[in-house]
Amino acid sequence: MDRDAFAELVRQHQPALSRFAARYLRRREDQDEVVQETFLRAWQQIGRFKPDTNFVAWIMTIARFLCMARTKDAQRHPPPATLEPHLEPVAPPLAENLEKLKHACERLPLPQREVVAMRFFDGLDYRAIAEITGDSEVTLRSRLHDALEKLKVQLGAPK
Repeated sequence: MDRDAFAELVRQHQPALSRFAARYLRRREDQDEVVQETFLRAWQQIGRFKPDTNFVAWIMTIARFLCMARTKDAQRHPPPATLEPHLEPVAPPLAENLEKLKHACERLPLPQREVVAMRFFDGLDYRAIAEITGDSEVTLRSRLHDALEKLKVQLGAPK
């Protein structure tokens, strides 16, 4: 693959990959580093990519692995406290219902939160999610069903 073609792939998929990483990692710097590392590894391993497979699922698998590794590393080695105040960029206000949904999703166990995000926010089908997570489509369907039931209870939705 030539550099121009790969640069086009980066341009096309970087926003979605950034959103994907943001759901795993809190710090913007970590998110940006994972996205860069994902594309670097994809470039280095492009010879392993099978043209008849889903490119998005392939790079999200790499990103997921890097996010999980970074999360585990952060748990083992928390960063030292900073002496300067840390100012996060202010997010635009969300509608009240969307804010409730966001908090309810954050309370889901990671495997459920992950499948909800990939299915609804990334718009991936079960086959692509299965490629990324390594779980079967049946497992993912069950996990999504359980997650949606938990969200209904948390949000007080009528049955």
